[in-house]
Amino acid sequence: MTDQCTPSLDSTALQEEIDIGRPVEWMVDPGRPEIILGVTYVFSTTDERKTVWYTANKRRPKLFTVVREPPKT
Repeated sequence: MTDQCTPSLDSTALQEEIDIGRPVEWMVDPGRPEIILGVTYVFSTTDERKTVWYTANKRRPKLFTVVREPPKT
């Protein structure tokens, strides 16, 4: 093993760079509301909204219902 000097990460700089989305809307199956088809996330530093689809083909389904509270399972 060689003796190498590795720089330490500044944890305060990392905290400012990380922008984790917060779920704000859930797209559910209209016939079975316990099945989540997608989730919309809002990112705090940019206010960008991103929807992630949890369908087989990762695309927007033809029919869904948008809810503001997570569905009860």
